[in-house]
Amino acid sequence: MNITRTNFKVGAYIRLSRDDGDKQESESIGNQRKIIERFLRESDLSYAEEYVDDGWSGTTFNRPSFMRMIEDIKSKKIDMVITKDLSRLGRDYIQTGYYIENFFPENHVRYVSILDGIDTFIDSSTNDITPFKAILNDMYAKDISKKVKSVLREKQKNGEFMCSTPPYGYKRHPNIKNKLTIDYNVSHIVKKIFEMYDNGIGSVNIVKYLNQNHYLPPRCYRQFGKVQDETCEKQWNEVGIMNMLKNEAYIGNLVQNKTPVISYKVKKTRKTDESERIRVNNTHEPIIDKDMFDRIQVVANARGRNTKLKYEYLFRGLIYCKHCGRKLQIVLKKNAKRQSQKRPYITCSDHKPRGCYALNMNYYKFEEKMIDIIKQICEMYHSESVFYELYENLISKTTDIREKYQKNIKDIDKEIKDINLKLDKIYQDRLNDIITNEDYKRYSESFVKDRNRLINEKTEVEIKLENLGHNIMSAKVENEDCENYIREFLSQKEITKMSLYRLIKKIEIDKDKNIYIHFNFSKLNIISQNFDEFIEINEIINSKRKVV
Repeated sequence: MNITRTNFKVGAYIRLSRDDGDKQESESIGNQRKIIERFLRESDLSYAEEYVDDGWSGTTFNRPSFMRMIEDIKSKKIDMVITKDLSRLGRDYIQTGYYIENFFPENHVRYVSILDGIDTFIDSSTNDITPFKAILNDMYAKDISKKVKSVLREKQKNGEFMCSTPPYGYKRHPNIKNKLTIDYNVSHIVKKIFEMYDNGIGSVNIVKYLNQNHYLPPRCYRQFGKVQDETCEKQWNEVGIMNMLKNEAYIGNLVQNKTPVISYKVKKTRKTDESERIRVNNTHEPIIDKDMFDRIQVVANARGRNTKLKYEYLFRGLIYCKHCGRKLQIVLKKNAKRQSQKRPYITCSDHKPRGCYALNMNYYKFEEKMIDIIKQICEMYHSESVFYELYENLISKTTDIREKYQKNIKDIDKEIKDINLKLDKIYQDRLNDIITNEDYKRYSESFVKDRNRLINEKTEVEIKLENLGHNIMSAKVENEDCENYIREFLSQKEITKMSLYRLIKKIEIDKDKNIYIHFNFSKLNIISQNFDEFIEINEIINSKRKVV
């Protein structure tokens, strides 16, 4: 193609973004347009189309005007692209390189970067350094992104609210930047939601209450500024309620950096671990009392997010698989032999041909047995003579158990070491063509599976070793809540989910249908872990009392 001709169909591309650290004056839309127009006059060229992306980062190419320009190139509407400099085209060197090295040549498009002296239709040494300029632009964008993130994190650590939307019940402070203040138009609704849940009313019924009273959900409230509206089609949902109940903002704390973007190039977000989140307490006025909030967390965390079940079961959300750690499901099944009415059975959601173990336990029998055992444990908690007689016995056993755990860990370490040596050997055998790829893959998968199993076993033993004696020593200083929750539980004619969640952290079931109860209180865990011995001592003490 003759570059001296003046009949190029020119597309002028202009982009500005403060996210890239662009200086408003030097990189302004008007400044870029003037430079391009001067170049066109001096080259005796004229516009075919102008494409402007104002406020779009150069690290992404999914920009509306840029995509429109690409479509115009494909349809032969333009055959020349001009930018003020290479960074206007983009700051991602991989994508920028693709368009300059592949897309433009394939579509016979001439590309000109005025200030960089780049012209793809001229055989020039300047064009040869284009990839390096693209990398420098990319590095600049990365550096700016780091600086912006650093400033953002510092503000979050100082307790400034840096999210886009305040939680329902709050608004931005009118005078203090990045601070929350209570929105009294709807704060009473927030209180009502927490009070209902604290009184044992589930999220499904809370949603019904809010929708029946025509309270607008948070997004619609922000959009329309109304608290209630019978004509609004949008409604509250259970997930939104559970998110509110777990939000520490309502007790005056800010927890930020929950879902940051993956990188300066990938704008998708990721969910961070608790350790990565930035928590600052007492940053604003609370709406909810902390004691109520803490009580609710015990229940909300145990129940999880599944609120769509047709049937509600007392122990749903508390039972876990001992092997894979997943929550166990309660499903309706017919008895294979009797073909009678469907009944609920407990099963593992990960049960597949190569997954976890099969489990098929009658839920009603399980519930009846569990309530009986939990009641016995709670009653024995009140018997100090029973508890401390066994307590003394447990102290004497601690040393022997610790030595047993330490030996177990040592044996597991030896097995892991042996497996690693075997993996090294078969790898060398593969390099030397002693074994085939198929055999290497088969052997290595088997060894890795065994090693992972051993690592999990070691972790379990280490946890037991770490906790050994902890429950016994901490049992003397028990939380007052334990007394209150046990008294509440034993006084109920019909056991409620709230009372169970306050006492129990989780219940594990293994493939042999053995049951392991994990309470929220150390004394109850001591009784649970040594249940048979407590029963025996309880019977002995009671028999002595009868003789007296």
